Amino acid sequence: MDSSYPNSMRSSGLWPGLWVPLLILIAGLTATATTAHLESSRARDLAEAHYHAQHQALVNLLLARATSRTGSNVPAQPSTQDWLQSVFNDALPPNMGVRVDTLARHTKRPILQIRSEGSIDPTLTLRTEIRSGDFSWMLTTVPARSLLEGAAGQATRNVWLAGGLLSAIASALALLLCRRLQRQTLQIRELEHRETGADQQITNLQVEKTILRQALDDSERRSRDLVALSGGIIGELDEAACIGFVSPQLAELLERAPADQAGLPFEQLIEASARENFRRALAATRAEQSTERIDLPLLHRNGETTVDVALRIRALQDPVHGLIGYRLSALPHTGL
Repeated sequence: MDSSYPNSMRSSGLWPGLWVPLLILIAGLTATATTAHLESSRARDLAEAHYHAQHQALVNLLLARATSRTGSNVPAQPSTQDWLQSVFNDALPPNMGVRVDTLARHTKRPILQIRSEGSIDPTLTLRTEIRSGDFSWMLTTVPARSLLEGAAGQATRNVWLAGGLLSAIASALALLLCRRLQRQTLQIRELEHRETGADQQITNLQVEKTILRQALDDSERRSRDLVALSGGIIGELDEAACIGFVSPQLAELLERAPADQAGLPFEQLIEASARENFRRALAATRAEQSTERIDLPLLHRNGETTVDVALRIRALQDPVHGLIGYRLSALPHTGL
């Protein structure tokens, strides 16, 4: 399997589902902006209502104080200014300016002016005419920018802080999930690639197995043909020289069924006078690891006749268990 396959995927693959954190971020910022605008407008409306209430409170205060003044003549301007100054010293809010103009005469100079210097924005000021006895004044209040804009700005900042933080956290979590999804996708692709390689290896092994089985069948068929054509007996003995396998030629030469001889000592098929030579041949092939040849007679089934054969035998050795058996062939002399 190509080991560079996962690395090539990591270098060329993009994170799946990246549109999800992007959509979350856009939706969060859009919702934050909308909420910030609504909350800013609401805070400004509340600030304006509060400003109107403060203006009306000043009007009521001035009207009450003016009514309580005694005398029918309007006092001189300095004394009126001092009196107004004393009225507004403690009652005027710190974020508001006030201006008092008289309506009794045409003049542009106000009687009292506190924190209202400069041009007055007509959209922010409130004016109320106050008439009490001989007094005819115009009370004008001017709110500071912080009174109206400060509350709106604070609300906007709070909403953006909370909304931006939540949007960033949600987007980061979605991005993390996309990263995990990418890793899982890479792992799945790698497993699929390995599975494909394993399937191909299994297919190759099955083909090799079929070829080997065919070769084994051909070899077995060839061996059987060679044994059949040789006209002799082929057999395998265990370590005690007992018959484990013997070829069908045994039935032709000795009229003995091969299946009936399984497990019997091979020397029982040899004439008694030649059995000692057979034992010496076994000992020699075990000691020298060579093929030993010996001529000896095999007993026919009737027990009265024998068949002279040339017997070749070789010991089978295993590195672990040592002697594990023998292989032999017996060719009749008449066939030589």
